[in-house]
Amino acid sequence: MEILKDVNSIAILGGTFNPIHNAHIMMAETVYNTFHPEKVIIMPNYQTYYKQGASAVDVNYRIDMIDLAISDYPYMESSDLELRRGGITYTIDTINELRDIYPDKKIYFIIGGDSLAWLDKWVKADKLFKITTFIAFSRHDISYDKAVLEKERILALYPYADIIVMKEQIPDISSSYIREAIKSGSSVEGMLPESLIEYIVSNSLYKD
Repeated sequence: MEILKDVNSIAILGGTFNPIHNAHIMMAETVYNTFHPEKVIIMPNYQTYYKQGASAVDVNYRIDMIDLAISDYPYMESSDLELRRGGITYTIDTINELRDIYPDKKIYFIIGGDSLAWLDKWVKADKLFKITTFIAFSRHDISYDKAVLEKERILALYPYADIIVMKEQIPDISSSYIREAIKSGSSVEGMLPESLIEYIVSNSLYKD
């Protein structure tokens, strides 16, 4: 049955995506199937302030990999908004820019449950909580119950915050593990779409 989209909302999944993998896709797909936003925007960042010094492959490779990974999902699209802005990425700047582009839409921002531990310490977190609905996923290193406790901790500080903790646990896949596996010649089958594995091999990515 076709999902009736909520044209008054969009969802954002941000990250380095170095590379994007099946857990990212699962998060985007689950949010779409649950909340029915008009679209889910996959948005790679240029440089995250809490990951300064971390290396990533060229932005064009990362965008290409995202486009390959989401090609079978018509409701997903990539955005180079943060890449065009350049410099260190602050979520508040991205949300403000998106509100200019989509002034009448509710904005969901998808995060891993581990991010709840410092979400209230993000730049201008107080304003973020007023204008953004956060959707957090539990994962291997943070259970659903622990994520709920983190949510409650934040709500005690910011009662107006809108945070949803999903019961679906995302697979134990990380981009850093994938990079190390490729470098060592280990298999990454099941962690990435097959088309993405072929792209990485043909472009000799993550070998150094």
